[in-house]
Amino acid sequence: MQQPAHGSIVQARRLRKVYRGANEVEALRGIDLEVERGEMVAIVGPSGSGKTTLLNCLSGLDAFDGGQVVVDGKDLSTMSDRTRTAYRRDHMGFVFQAFNLLPVLSAVENVEIPLLLQNVNSRDSRRRALEMLETLGLAHRATSTRRSRRSSSSCSCA
Repeated sequence: MQQPAHGSIVQARRLRKVYRGANEVEALRGIDLEVERGEMVAIVGPSGSGKTTLLNCLSGLDAFDGGQVVVDGKDLSTMSDRTRTAYRRDHMGFVFQAFNLLPVLSAVENVEIPLLLQNVNSRDSRRRALEMLETLGLAHRATSTRRSRRSSSSCSCA
């Protein structure tokens, strides 16, 4: 079913997340957020202010202690962990700050992993992954791995 080009894509209402340990830390306290379809949003703040926790809760990576998160009309708070995992696999994409690529795999193999997890056959997943790399101007990196790029780089990484 085609979704309308307008309206909210993400809604959070009274979102609450508490980390429990020796001390309780209320990382999110009653957060309300609405992101319109097509809107670009930046979440900024100092280290430890809850940015990553918020994004993890909005995406269903982390369970939350109160409130509601609705993504594209689907209420994440009513989904089991297994259902949320399948929903993320089928409907979300992530760009992580630290790459999170598998260093032993080539760029094209890293790109095609989500397609293979969706049971797209290997020929189609490879074709689509190569097309995506081409679209992003990265086709020349298709067969390289992070390990090979690191060793040929002049960058010293700790």
